[in-house]
Amino acid sequence: MSVTTLSAIDPTSQLPGSQKTTAKNEMGQDAFLKLLVAQLQNQDPTGEGQDPNQMVQQLTAYSSLEQATKTNTLLSGIQGQNNGLAQFQAAALVGRTVKVVGSGFALQDGKSTMAINLAGDAKVALTVKDANGKVITTLDQGQLGKGLHNIAWNGLDANGDKVPDGTYSVTVAATDPGTGKNVDFTTAFLMKVSAVSFLDGQILLQSGAASFLLSDVLEVTS
Repeated sequence: MSVTTLSAIDPTSQLPGSQKTTAKNEMGQDAFLKLLVAQLQNQDPTGEGQDPNQMVQQLTAYSSLEQATKTNTLLSGIQGQNNGLAQFQAAALVGRTVKVVGSGFALQDGKSTMAINLAGDAKVALTVKDANGKVITTLDQGQLGKGLHNIAWNGLDANGDKVPDGTYSVTVAATDPGTGKNVDFTTAFLMKVSAVSFLDGQILLQSGAASFLLSDVLEVTS
């Protein structure tokens, strides 16, 4: 999978309608005008000539075509500027910590943090798995109160051995201490942005070996 860096991106290259050639089956502004002039030049001088109503309709159509062409050009320019601005703003996130929607750890330099927001008091345990679904370790958090909590992982497996950087999925068990019933929660990654990449018109944030869509960012925390 090839990734294009910020310096190599053409802000307008990913935009719909940014092709530099006109399809053969579409009549451009110049072609419309030439056709209208040719029609006037080839009128029968002995006949009734061009119907004035038809002439007005054709001139109106030409004016509409001209306005549509200018509007499309203007919108393409605005889209290009917005795309370039979004890329510039995304590049400014390098070195910042962001909260990303999802349930897992983005392990970078042997450290990672995940946020969990509990709907009520709960006993919480996290089971960390690798990309193949193998259980790496279990992080027992004991009882946590209602609200937002940041849970750190030091990148060690159940045997105390370091695991490689990357993205690890997490299964969360949150149960009410009194009734044992499940407690609702939401989760998100906390990751430090190490690079910004552009692929197939999308902006990707990288944290070590892990990548996430910019659209999945919930919050810039620092």
